[in-house]
Amino acid sequence: MPLDRSVGNYFDATPAHLIRVMRWTGPTSYVTGGEDVSPGVFGMGKVIAILALPITDGTTARLAVWNIATQKLQWIVPSTNAEVAAAVNLSTFTGALVVFGN
Repeated sequence: MPLDRSVGNYFDATPAHLIRVMRWTGPTSYVTGGEDVSPGVFGMGKVIAILALPITDGTTARLAVWNIATQKLQWIVPSTNAEVAAAVNLSTFTGALVVFGN
């Protein structure tokens, strides 16, 4: 398994990184390509990783996937593995995000 240690100290026991844990609610009108999750959204200078649990409206689930190249949080329909369509209302979907950065 390839391991990339270039994003930070592999055994980081210092306060060099920030961790933000939050409840995330989807947008009222999804934009193709994802939501802006630039570091400033989380009060950080750089986002290293975003971990998301399945985000649900109580009935169905969506996956939130951080696109490192575009700095966007993309929403995926698990049954099709396709990105949520443009203009879909996701404001009833809520779940947990953990953001690592500095």
